[in-house]
Amino acid sequence: PTALLGGGGVSGRGAMFLIAGFAGLLLIIAVFSSWQGAQRMTRQGDETAAAEEAARSFVQAFGTFDFRQPEVYKQRLLSLSTGVVREATLASGVDPVAVGQKRTTTTQVLSLSVNALSGDAASASVTAEQLRKSVDPETGRLVEQRVTQRIACRLLQQGNAWLVAEFRLIS
Repeated sequence: PTALLGGGGVSGRGAMFLIAGFAGLLLIIAVFSSWQGAQRMTRQGDETAAAEEAARSFVQAFGTFDFRQPEVYKQRLLSLSTGVVREATLASGVDPVAVGQKRTTTTQVLSLSVNALSGDAASASVTAEQLRKSVDPETGRLVEQRVTQRIACRLLQQGNAWLVAEFRLIS
């Protein structure tokens, strides 16, 4: 067979080794590629979970207020926000009406989903239920109200933390 190939060709056995080597190389590439894909999926899953937790924490902090501890409320929001949300929180003061009515609110997240995740930005949709309690100044009676809210959050990753940069009450 060597004479037919011009004397410098690949013999049958050499071709088999070449094909086997090429197949082995393809197998190594496939295994490495699937490992990289799994790692990328794991990282994205971790980032999604972290963004979800940040959105959940912010919505609960934003919707939970106790007239006896207004500074605690503000500090919680500052630790979970960035950009215009942080600036607005820094510039805000306690509503004297809330103190006068002895207002408290608690918030529970009912559902949450991260709609988009790209690099260091994410958006999330949150549905939460808020229980509002206050004292009617005229009657002195306790007033309770339950409200379901939908909130859209835009988050940015700063260092290892996801922070809320913008939010909007949808309903």
